[in-house]
Amino acid sequence: MDGILTLSMPLTEEHTLALRALDLPMVSVGTAVPGSPSVGIDEAAAARGAVNHLVHLKHERIGFIAGAADDPRFNFVSSEGRRRGYEQALHAAGLTVDERLVAAAPHGLQGGAAAMAQLLSRPIMPTAVFAEYDELAIGALWALRRSGLDVPGDVSIIGVDDHEMAPMLDLTTVAQSVTAQGAIAAQLLLQVLQNEAGDSVSEPVVLPTRLVLRGTTSPPATVRSAPRPRARRPAKAP
Repeated sequence: MDGILTLSMPLTEEHTLALRALDLPMVSVGTAVPGSPSVGIDEAAAARGAVNHLVHLKHERIGFIAGAADDPRFNFVSSEGRRRGYEQALHAAGLTVDERLVAAAPHGLQGGAAAMAQLLSRPIMPTAVFAEYDELAIGALWALRRSGLDVPGDVSIIGVDDHEMAPMLDLTTVAQSVTAQGAIAAQLLLQVLQNEAGDSVSEPVVLPTRLVLRGTTSPPATVRSAPRPRARRPAKAP
């Protein structure tokens, strides 16, 4: 083995020490390891973009579905950043974080459905939900439709990642290019192996994200049904 590429998982101190003991070049994707090059996105900014879209549609009860780690020893770094971005966007809009609108379940489609079921069982229901991963959003979408609720008529749904199933399900999402991240990470690792980077460690490479508008988000029903103000006719000259 000549080099190491780590993907989306935070390294504990024990892991980091073990890897350093190997004395091999290392590049990380989706997380930053001190002293090593890394590639990723601004997770908080991606979440803010998703929630801001819902805010601009005039939603005020915006729920959040988070993925809970199956093993507490391991967790996705993006979860912390996306929760932070969700809260930042609400605060910037003058909205408070209501824990009754927050649910967590294991990563994946079933987890998204379970988390959405939690939200539906509570006394207050969101008009829109931000899911930190598209797979959670797809599970939530399934649970809403199984409950007889219309998306986006009753509840809007937005995710992050632009999963390969997102276009087929018409899911609004914040897209990131995982292919580009992998390619850049491989290039960085090859540069380190060829000693092109020297002894210096480059700054983290942060790639942009983009909002992809599809059919699972719309203004809440109260805004859609509000009567539009009538245009005033110009006064006639005497």
